[in-house]
Amino acid sequence: MSESSLIEAFLRPFDRDRASVRVGPGSDCAAVSPSRGQQLVATTDAVIESVHFDRRWFTPEDVGHKALAVNLSDLAAAGARPRWFLCALGVPREPRAVFYAARMARGMAALARAHDCAIIGGNVAAATEWSVTITALGEARRPLTRAGGQPGDALVLAGRLGDAAAAFRYLSARAAQVTRAAQVGRPVPRAALLAQLRPDPLVEAGLIAASLASAAIDLSDGLLRDLGHLCAQSDCGAVVECTTLPIGTLAAREPDALELALAGGEDYALLFAVRPRRLQALLRSIHGAVQIGRLTPPGEGLSLTERGAPRRLPARRGFDHLG
Repeated sequence: MSESSLIEAFLRPFDRDRASVRVGPGSDCAAVSPSRGQQLVATTDAVIESVHFDRRWFTPEDVGHKALAVNLSDLAAAGARPRWFLCALGVPREPRAVFYAARMARGMAALARAHDCAIIGGNVAAATEWSVTITALGEARRPLTRAGGQPGDALVLAGRLGDAAAAFRYLSARAAQVTRAAQVGRPVPRAALLAQLRPDPLVEAGLIAASLASAAIDLSDGLLRDLGHLCAQSDCGAVVECTTLPIGTLAAREPDALELALAGGEDYALLFAVRPRRLQALLRSIHGAVQIGRLTPPGEGLSLTERGAPRRLPARRGFDHLG
């Protein structure tokens, strides 16, 4: 295996003939031309073997898709349209590394084409395990942030909750050959596991919300933890009504479905704070969006209700990367 052969195999599936790309893969730096009147919006995130994916159940195409998807989800939370991305690979020394990288690229390229997003550069380095680090660039006239919420804003969620965590639980149990029916049960079709294997970045929902929401965040670490980030940046508290949460079909099969929805993580749903006067317009514009609560004055903290009655917060609030 050589570095040049792996790079050539990885780049082959991508469409790279874009007028907006002045300098693309092959140079030390890329150069792009943002659209007039738009701000450049940037994000970076990594998926790492044994942390974010397990090759026992992720195909290489799944890994490539997920690596790009989690970054497009960040752009969606900013209300930004994806345009370009860079990709840095950590590659272990193994006989089929070039083949694995080529398949990973196919999964990534399919998602890039779906969102008209071009690869413009990257890096390859030797590593003990596979890792994929994406820097994604998009455009927005007025990027959404976590900091624009105010007390009284409605909290609106686009997407479903809990399925990624439920899928991870199922796949982990199956890989460990756990046979207890309560943990594995009947085989689950692959389509039901895609929330974990191939998350769908809600780019269109983010673009719609860009002109209606006051703040936004994508739910990668769990609803409660990410809502806490939005509250901290907006200097607000929040109350969430548990009966309104859109729990996914796979998660709904689990006895702790609500806990998975609140703190399971990797949902890549979008959470918006929106002024009351714009609430109905947002709900009408984004298919499946639901109001799940509201922001409250600072100092009130984060609380849950169930049919209006107070409910205790779970001990686990979400995923902590260093915890």
